[in-house]
Amino acid sequence: MIENLQTWMMAFDFTSWMGFGLYWLPLSLCAYGYTVRTWLNYQKDVATREAAEKDLRAADADLGRRSATYYSPTDTIGTLIGRGLATTIPVVNLWAACFDVAPRLFASMFKWFGRVFDQPLVPKRKA
Repeated sequence: MIENLQTWMMAFDFTSWMGFGLYWLPLSLCAYGYTVRTWLNYQKDVATREAAEKDLRAADADLGRRSATYYSPTDTIGTLIGRGLATTIPVVNLWAACFDVAPRLFASMFKWFGRVFDQPLVPKRKA
């Protein structure tokens, strides 16, 4: 019996499924989540930069006024490199998928579960 169990654990099918679940699935989750996050941050940065440039041009027209809007980018090259490394390094992508990408990615599903299961254990009394 133990020999059969050892043979089963060492079989290629088991290790390939384990590799799929522990590396490829988190890698695809991280790649999708980080791509979406980078695109949304890029869109937000473009709008913020345009507003800051418009405010700066308006401040230049009024010689005595200083521009109150500043542009600071959300994502940098270092952020993109870090996300790429977090996506491809084996144990790191599992942690990133569990604690960084998945909660934001599945937030709507978690909120739906919260609404569905938001039932009191002791119902209100009928008056």
